[in-house]
Amino acid sequence: MPSKPTPNEKRRAMQYRESAPPDATDLEANVRWLRDREQIKNLYRRYAFGVDSIDFDLVRSVFHPECVVVGTLEEGSLDDYLEGIEAGLHQWDATMHFMGNQYIEVDGDRGRVETWVVGYHMEAQDSPLEHLVLGLRYQDAVVRVGDDWKIIRRETAKQWHTGPFPRPTLGPPSYPRPARPAPA
Repeated sequence: MPSKPTPNEKRRAMQYRESAPPDATDLEANVRWLRDREQIKNLYRRYAFGVDSIDFDLVRSVFHPECVVVGTLEEGSLDDYLEGIEAGLHQWDATMHFMGNQYIEVDGDRGRVETWVVGYHMEAQDSPLEHLVLGLRYQDAVVRVGDDWKIIRRETAKQWHTGPFPRPTLGPPSYPRPARPAPA
């Protein structure tokens, strides 16, 4: 019998995390569990809509102010991350982020979320460049803030891409930006 192939590094990094529902007879716990999950899912819908419409007030609303981000091309504070994404988005004629499989693990006021994403980055009709399509996994830590949830740490794992990544430019690229010194 042939041996089972070893998964590659990207697949080995995947972790299935999902909180089991509470006992079906505990109505209050079930309502809380469902509400928490829906609020957390809504973070990702708001994020995708905000990014694709370049509404960074909406994008910022899903993150905790102290969020740290490890992105596909750079990492750092929330402000630096959002500034870089916004600059990068203006290079494209349109984008569409589709949020697919999502795994939510909640433990009290903290949680972990892994969301699988396909991001379409469309060039203008007359562009000589190919469109870019990215397969990503957002691996986030979330925290309850009052009666809402916020992303407090994001790690983005690139699974695959088609088209040029990062996008080629004439002259200095606008994204990724040069490294900045770490805050004191």
